[in-house]
Amino acid sequence: MSKNNLKQQAYQMIREKIMNCEYPPGILLNENMLLNAVPGSRTPIRDALGRLEQEKLVTILPKKGILVAGLSVRDLQAVYETRLQLEPYAVLHYGNTLPESFYMEYYEKFSHITDHGPAAAHYSIDDSYHMSIIQATENPYFIHMYEQIHLQTHRARILAAQITDIRLKDSKKEHLEILIPCLKKDWEAAAQKMHDHLLSSQTSVFRELSPSYIAL
Repeated sequence: MSKNNLKQQAYQMIREKIMNCEYPPGILLNENMLLNAVPGSRTPIRDALGRLEQEKLVTILPKKGILVAGLSVRDLQAVYETRLQLEPYAVLHYGNTLPESFYMEYYEKFSHITDHGPAAAHYSIDDSYHMSIIQATENPYFIHMYEQIHLQTHRARILAAQITDIRLKDSKKEHLEILIPCLKKDWEAAAQKMHDHLLSSQTSVFRELSPSYIAL
């Protein structure tokens, strides 16, 4: 395997472990731990860590280790404030640019999610749906903003779902409630349902997350 492929593989593997909270917020890693978990030598791992530090997912602490970025109340409040403004707006003004087949596809996907299935599988569908709505705006600033805040949202939801699977059941129901008015082309109702869903997600995250994961 080429050096570039090894670097990319190391980056993707470490990033996935952070995003899915196998490496939870606030944990201190070291290179030896990563060498045991990621194929390759120190060079591709160090390259990957440099990229992850640029994404603000880790902080490299000389002679101490690699600190996985925490989740702060302030950051999460800012994330949800942004999402509550952006996503209902996108549904209201750009939902009609997506074909009916798109909404039917996601209605089927959410309908077939099992109540006790893995959180990662649920949120893979969830993330794809929300990103598609934002991409429908064709606004590069909206898309870039959403990609950035998604890093924080995803980890918070994974941690909350690890504590209780009730949120997964509620999230499935809420997405179906968004999709029904989309299929009826009632964009005001769909935007309101999106707003309600995001408020429920925000409430769940702040209620369920342990103080060990979320800081002031």
